[in-house]
Amino acid sequence: MKKELLLATALATTTGLAGVAEAGSASFSGHVRTGVKGTNPDSSDTDSVAQRQHPNFTVSISETTDAGVKIATGFTLADEGGGEANPSGLTLTFTDGSSLQLIEAGSASAAHAVSVPGASGELGISNTSTNQAAGALTVGHGADKVGFDYATAADAFGIEGLNANLSASFNSDVSATTGAAITATLENSYAVGVTYKTTAGDSTVTVGAGYDTSDNNNSSSTKDNAVYHLGGTVVTGDLTIGAGFSDGDWVAENNQMQGSYAAVGAKYVSGDITFSVGASAGDAKDEALGTQATSSEDSVDTIQASVDYTIASGVTGTVGYRNQDSGDEGTGSATFSGSSWYVGATISF
Repeated sequence: MKKELLLATALATTTGLAGVAEAGSASFSGHVRTGVKGTNPDSSDTDSVAQRQHPNFTVSISETTDAGVKIATGFTLADEGGGEANPSGLTLTFTDGSSLQLIEAGSASAAHAVSVPGASGELGISNTSTNQAAGALTVGHGADKVGFDYATAADAFGIEGLNANLSASFNSDVSATTGAAITATLENSYAVGVTYKTTAGDSTVTVGAGYDTSDNNNSSSTKDNAVYHLGGTVVTGDLTIGAGFSDGDWVAENNQMQGSYAAVGAKYVSGDITFSVGASAGDAKDEALGTQATSSEDSVDTIQASVDYTIASGVTGTVGYRNQDSGDEGTGSATFSGSSWYVGATISF
């Protein structure tokens, strides 16, 4: 009787797993990044050394209907050290190559921010929370999880090498608030982004641009989010150079900012070795919601470099260095300025 029960259990389990497999195709990917980071702020004469271990594990699920429409979703189990079960919404990819992302679709503008080369590794000195300097081309981009992002097929509008996105999200039922100390919540948002890719001689040129606008629920704020970015990369053989710039107004928590961000960088691949260098400059004039901006600004300027070496398939070793200069309200901060280094490896699957 015991053997019959075990056999029945095995058959039931197999049938269940087969049903899951037939319901959709699933794949997974991720990495573990582990190493040692050292920081030496200008306010100290010695390094502070600590270990860094960051895992990532992502599951992707998709299936194609009889009509040829691909339906995809997924979730993240771990993301850079944080345990979670974060779903990734729902994406429909149509037979002409266009797609429609529903639920947690994000910003169409952010999707077209160019990837400017920069150093690899866990680099940088943590800054004070009062420093609101822009730190990326996508600063000020945001969207509620209730919304959509439509992406055109390749060669949009009959233009070879062009693709575009349009997104919107809606959260107009969030309660209205007022007061300079009350956190603002994003309401409705709208964004557009475009990328154009072409060849010039032996080089491949990519230009990306986007505009993102959104409002918030705090009536005390005198700004809403209105930001744009523009950038480009040129790939010639094993050399990639790139640059990007963003500017605008944005609201975060109970502060409103006006600032900009610029980055330049280059990457060269020689066999199993990749050399990367980059520099960035971010700034912002920040004030509490509803108050007048001062002439002083926050800033973070960086210079960085790294060397990546492919040790084996899926295994990359990294050595990186970064120098950082930070200022808060126009005054340099020795505590949050200085240098950092990283030595470690990333194992991907």
